[in-house]
Amino acid sequence: MKKKFLSAKDRLPMKKYVYLLFSLLLFVEISHAQIKLSSIKVDEWVKNNFTGQGIVVGNIKVIGYPLSTLSFTSTGNVLKLQKGLILSSGNSYNIAGYNNSHDQSSTFGDVMKPETDQDLAGIVKGKLYDICSIEFDFVPLDNSIQFNYQFGSDEYPEYVESTYNDVFAFIVSDDSTSRNIALIPGTQVPVSINTVNFKTNKEHFIDNNLYKQVTIKRQELLKTTYKRTFAGRILRKIGSIFTINKPVAGDQVVIQPDTELMKTLDPNLYRNLRYDGITNKLIAQAYVKPYKKYHLKIIVADVDDNIYDSGVFIEDRSLTSKKDVQQPGFTEYPDLSKVIDPNLILQGKKLEEILPEAYKKEWSKTAIQTQAVSQTAKEPFPVEKRAQPVKKPVSPKLASAIMPPSVAEQSRVDLKPVLIDISNTVILFDFDKSEVKESEMMKLREAIEIFKKQRKYFTLNISGHTDIKGSLDYNYNLSARRNKAVIDAVNNLLEEKIKITAVSKSYTQPVANNETDDGRQANRRVELIFVKKN
Repeated sequence: MKKKFLSAKDRLPMKKYVYLLFSLLLFVEISHAQIKLSSIKVDEWVKNNFTGQGIVVGNIKVIGYPLSTLSFTSTGNVLKLQKGLILSSGNSYNIAGYNNSHDQSSTFGDVMKPETDQDLAGIVKGKLYDICSIEFDFVPLDNSIQFNYQFGSDEYPEYVESTYNDVFAFIVSDDSTSRNIALIPGTQVPVSINTVNFKTNKEHFIDNNLYKQVTIKRQELLKTTYKRTFAGRILRKIGSIFTINKPVAGDQVVIQPDTELMKTLDPNLYRNLRYDGITNKLIAQAYVKPYKKYHLKIIVADVDDNIYDSGVFIEDRSLTSKKDVQQPGFTEYPDLSKVIDPNLILQGKKLEEILPEAYKKEWSKTAIQTQAVSQTAKEPFPVEKRAQPVKKPVSPKLASAIMPPSVAEQSRVDLKPVLIDISNTVILFDFDKSEVKESEMMKLREAIEIFKKQRKYFTLNISGHTDIKGSLDYNYNLSARRNKAVIDAVNNLLEEKIKITAVSKSYTQPVANNETDDGRQANRRVELIFVKKN
């Protein structure tokens, strides 16, 4: 039986139907994509929604107007975060909807009375307006904390490289130090309008600007837009329904969306987010001392004037504490999560005061080693470096010459010589691949052969990394797959399964420049880190 083929004339209507079906599906997808905003008790969100594993929080304080801080949900991949909290330098309800203005602005303060903040004053110069902040104490149960966020603004793109560098920061502090951890991945550079945009660090930036670049006069400063009253909120909600877009006073040109620009943008984004630009999903991360009291301050503000709103989105359940063996000078520490109550530390108790006697000796040894590492740092917040090869211990014969025989005899187990040093090993991968190449297997075999002879003295930890191509989440999964491939290879070489601590870093800790082919190749790696046992 002969197959019946459609003629070109018959296929033409079918193409139209396929196109119409595709268009309908696209419309349905876009119509379901949206950002929903709602009021929330911020202190309850911090306690019940922000914190994930390994961290305890308390003593929560909120500064700013209620409309500045709202909960959000994002459907249809509008944002890279599905759910969380937004802090804005204006009315947060204004961020959701069609991007029908290049100068979205609102204010709560008096233009004649700039606000002050000691932490922000150390980051940016200029007057501050519409400050919104959340701060609280926390106790981590492990040595690394992190959470996920995105930063958006209507200062993009017109005021990139200007003084209107709206600021936000995540300040982690203890009794003696303070640092901003809202940093560009792999650097010590704070994220801001002037450091992440369509010109600079553009791999971390998403353009949402529908408007042609034209010379405009900056909008005039605003008077207080909203009052902290019930009637004011009702009027705002009514006004948002019947909003009529009018030219803003002071503009030289009424700026209209550009159809050519729209073709280059994500329709899900510009139909639902009014900021003209937003960062990709980023991670705020800091190394900390487990079971110690710290303070976190999340803050955003307008700079130099009170217009062109900015905001930072914080993801639900993303504030976590985990063990990270890549901390410079990392030392193993005991798990105390089941033997102490961290809430007592929040209340002002020291760990030593609540620690059971059986754990005090082990913990004091860890504390001394940690203190020694911090004292050797050349700067308070050093750029991360690879762990150095472990040095050989002193031989028993030399030890007996420099200490009394009784001490040397008691330390005999610790002083048994290590035959060969174990250097940390780097396994490289091809682009977007997680299979261990034969050339890299040779390196792995050599390292594991040495490890077999030294297992009494070392534990093995690994960390997976990627280049900058692709999203943060995709690269997290890729680095996890690379970790699994290396773990499987190690277990095969050892002919048994051993406990290996593995962390996935995505592209957050590059060792080379991601702008070059050679640099990206060096960043596609899994690092094997040999940690000496206590």
